Amino acid sequence: MKFSCATSDFARAAGIAERFCGKNIALPVLAQVLIEADGDIVSVTGTNLEHAVVWRVPARVSRNGKVCVPARTLSSLLQSFGDQEVRVEEEKGSLRLAVKERDGKVNGMPADEFPLVPTVKKMQSFTVNAGVFSQNLARILPAVSASEFKPELTGVSLRVDADTMTLAATDTFRLGECGITDKSLGSKEAVSCIIPERTATEMMRILDGQTGKVTVSLGENQLLVECDDGKIISRLIDGNFPDYRAIIPAQFSTSAYVKKNDLIAAIRSASIFASKLQEVTLRFSPTGLEIAASNPDVGEYRTTCQAALTGKEISMSFNWRYIMDGIQALDDEEIFFGCNKESSPALMRNKSHQAYTY
Repeated sequence: MKFSCATSDFARAAGIAERFCGKNIALPVLAQVLIEADGDIVSVTGTNLEHAVVWRVPARVSRNGKVCVPARTLSSLLQSFGDQEVRVEEEKGSLRLAVKERDGKVNGMPADEFPLVPTVKKMQSFTVNAGVFSQNLARILPAVSASEFKPELTGVSLRVDADTMTLAATDTFRLGECGITDKSLGSKEAVSCIIPERTATEMMRILDGQTGKVTVSLGENQLLVECDDGKIISRLIDGNFPDYRAIIPAQFSTSAYVKKNDLIAAIRSASIFASKLQEVTLRFSPTGLEIAASNPDVGEYRTTCQAALTGKEISMSFNWRYIMDGIQALDDEEIFFGCNKESSPALMRNKSHQAYTY
């Protein structure tokens, strides 16, 4: 195998593949990436057997071939080379990389030891804008449960029905839901699955900033995401995501509109004085929104933000990290806050639209 390509392109592919690799003493090949040169394309593959990525790099290939090399070593070396053309050649199972006055040799493993990437038998498919998909995953991911007690909550719920895609996540303390309306989704039937958190996070990172379309396909407990530069394959989470719609309030006895940045600054300051339970108190009144926190070991804090209140006065306590995640995911300069009782769920969304609910 012998080829040359832009170092930045190769480094990006190696970095993406490295994040999909696994650490398994019994299977050291999972810490490797597979590099294959064929025609005018070099592909870099990484997997931990739960999910995998194949990322393509345009290159000038003078000799086809393939080799396995340690993911971290390759990624670190390429990052140290800077932005220039790199010459790559396989030599007796190792990989030699050179740029101008620098040269490195990475010991490898036989390519035939690398596990096969599964082929997904497509049963349902749809297309969606890559950047929009990434943006909405970023909003939802903070609400994914970190506990394995309920496996169905450790991922992102994805539903597609006609021209609407819905993403949702909950850890039972908070819930996030995004709705994307796109007439070009192209799904002929309803689609529903739960994407593992790690896979969803990588999808968000990889698709961030892209403007083209991605094709999402479901097979037998498998997910395939394809874009111009590569593909992601992942197992799905078994089980049914809970029917959460009944707990989302439809009417509110208290509602208010608050400046987003003012609220973020106030909560950030109050968090310094939060209790061991990370609580801050929000009190809605005709004079505005008061944010307060106290800790016997630190002190106390109180401030007021302007708010347009409708309904009765109310005081509620929240984990400041949870409420901050929701506020930061909103787009508008002014946000809506609705609640009913101190012990009932509160709801936040943008003032101008309801595409995202927290």
